[in-house]
Amino acid sequence: MLHALPKGPPLPQHRGARSFVLFFGLLSACGGSDYTAPPAAPAAPTIPADAATMQTKLATDMGRSVARMASLEAGTVFVLVPGMPLAPSMVTAADTSAGSPPNTWTFKGSFDGNGNGQDETTLDGRLTFVSNPTDFNAGFSGAQGSATVGIDILGLMHVYRGDLAFSLGMAEHRLSGSGTFTNPLTGSTTTMTVTPAEPLTIRLADGSPSAQPNACAHSFNGPAQVSIAGSAGTLASQWRFAYGSSTVAVSSASFTDTSGRTTALPDAQVDLGCSGTTASINDWNGRFRIRWACLPQEFNEFNTTITVKNATTISMIDDGATAADAYEASLIGASPRALRGFFIAGPTGSRYREDFNWTLNLDGSGFSQSSRYVYFEGPQAGRGGVCAARATRI
Repeated sequence: MLHALPKGPPLPQHRGARSFVLFFGLLSACGGSDYTAPPAAPAAPTIPADAATMQTKLATDMGRSVARMASLEAGTVFVLVPGMPLAPSMVTAADTSAGSPPNTWTFKGSFDGNGNGQDETTLDGRLTFVSNPTDFNAGFSGAQGSATVGIDILGLMHVYRGDLAFSLGMAEHRLSGSGTFTNPLTGSTTTMTVTPAEPLTIRLADGSPSAQPNACAHSFNGPAQVSIAGSAGTLASQWRFAYGSSTVAVSSASFTDTSGRTTALPDAQVDLGCSGTTASINDWNGRFRIRWACLPQEFNEFNTTITVKNATTISMIDDGATAADAYEASLIGASPRALRGFFIAGPTGSRYREDFNWTLNLDGSGFSQSSRYVYFEGPQAGRGGVCAARATRI
C-alpha cells in the first residue's frame, strides 16, 4: 500500500506531522461555577460586566487557537525541510558561519502558517540538531533553537510579534518566551509569557493519564501568564495545563478597569474543547490531498479517501491501495474534530510504526496532522522521526 513504503531516499509516498512555535497568538479564559457557601461565609465577589465580557471573548479565542494548533505546529517542520512546497518563500540552509555548532541550520522567510493560502507568517530563526537532519540512518534525535515570529493580515497589519525559544523531541516539544497578539479591529492586545524555568511542553494526545487531550489533538503541560488589555480595562491570569487533565486550571485572575479599580476573579477549571460546537464525525467524509514533511528531511504528497465507519471511527484508503490496505483513526476525546490512529509500514525486516493525530480545520476544508514513526525491526530499530502534514479537500 502507498503509505507502507520505507523511509529515506528514495522518497516514500507519504508521512505525518509536527511543530508549534506560533501558538502564542491567542489565549482565553472563562468563568467557573459558583461555590454555595454556608450562610456565615462571605458572598462571592461580583464580577464586573466588562470583566465577564472580556472573559467570554478570551474563552472563544482560546478555543479557536487550540483548534488551529496542529496547523501551526506543522509549520515548524515545513520550514526546516528545504524545498517543501508549503513554504516556498522560506530560505533554509546549513549554518556554515565560523563558530557555529555542527548540524546547525538557519531559516528565514514567510509562509502560510495557518493553511489559508496566504503567506501571513514570517520567521527568522536558528536551530541546532543533535544529529545530521539529512541522515536517515541516524534518525531524528532532537533539536533546540530560537526564532522571532511575526504575523500580518494580508500584509497590511502587524498583528503578532513573538520571541521564542524551543526544543523539538520525539516524545514532546518545549516552548518558552513571550508573544503579543493585537486585534486589528478592536485594538486590544493579548500577551502570553512562559518562563524558561517552566517551559510549556507539548505532546500528541492519546487519551492516557499522561497525555489527556486538553488542546484538541494535543496535550499541554505547564504554566502560562496571560494578560489582555482593551478599552474596558485589563484582565490578567495564570493558565496551568497538565498532561493528566483534559481541563485547564485558571487562577490568580484579576480585572482592572480604566479607573484603576482591581477586582479578584474566582479560580476556574476550563474545558477548551476543540471549537466548532456543530462539528460531527461525518465532517471527515471526503477525498483529500495530503502534503507532508518529516525530520530527517523529506517531503512528498498523496491522495486519500476518508469514510466514516461508526460514531467514533473513520477509515482511510490511499489512492492506488485496496480495501485490505485501509487504516483507521478514532476520536481521542469528546470532540469529533480530533482523531488518532496508526499504521505499520515498510518491508519485512525493516518495518516501522507511525502514530498520527489529525485535527479538522474550523471550516472543514481540510485537516492537519502530527505524527512520529519508529522502526521496530532491522538496523534502524528504535530510531525514527517526526512529521507534519496538511490536507485539503479535492
